[in-house]
Amino acid sequence: MMDRIGVAYFSPLDIYISDFHPNVLFIQNLDRVIILSVSRNGVKLLSTIMSPGTQEPGFHKYKIAIAQDHLLIINPPNLI
Repeated sequence: MMDRIGVAYFSPLDIYISDFHPNVLFIQNLDRVIILSVSRNGVKLLSTIMSPGTQEPGFHKYKIAIAQDHLLIINPPNLI
């Protein structure tokens, strides 16, 4: 089904929603964040974000924070 909206690889780990964007789903995948708009008219792909933060090796390593104007991708270091 996801290929109908333009998503070729789908491996969801977590879904985030925000009070700032009530009709938008931020889906954390193994190596990318998929942003979808959900409305009465259906589902629309807004963006797919692949960044160095999402590409770091390891399972479910990065986290997402959603602000009013920004999407933050947080990836902790391997050593502290």
